Amino acid sequence: MNNWVGGNGDSPETAYKGYWGLNSPKSIVFRKLSSMLSPGPAMTFVILDERWDSINDAYFVNQMDGYPDPAKTYIVDYPASYHGGACGFAFADGHSEIHKWRDSRTTPPLKSGLSLNIASPNNPDVLWMQQRCSY
Repeated sequence: MNNWVGGNGDSPETAYKGYWGLNSPKSIVFRKLSSMLSPGPAMTFVILDERWDSINDAYFVNQMDGYPDPAKTYIVDYPASYHGGACGFAFADGHSEIHKWRDSRTTPPLKSGLSLNIASPNNPDVLWMQQRCSY
C-alpha cells in the first residue's frame, strides 16, 4: 500500500532515518478520501504490485524529497514488473491500470538481498509514481 495513503509518509518514526519525503513540505499523507484534492482520487494510487525481493514491510515507500525535481529521485521500494515489464496499480477512485516501466533502473534482475533506497536521478518511472502518490 502507498505510504502516502493512510501510511506513515510523515511519521516521526521515519524522520530519524532522513528519508520518506519528510523534507518535502508539499507532500502529505492522505488519511481521508476528502483530503485527496491534488492530485485527486483518480490520480492517487492506493495499492500496487511490489517485487518479492523488495518487500520489507507493510507499505510501499515512494520518496517525495526534492519533488518535482527529477534529478533528486530515489527508488526506496521497487514496484513489480511481472506483467511484461509493467505493474498493476489500484487508484482511490476505484479504477486500476497497468503501467509499463521505461527505465531499466526500475526493473533490475530479481535477486535476494536487493538494495533499497537507491539514487535514480532523472528516472521517468519514479517521477510517474511521485505524480500519483501525494502532492
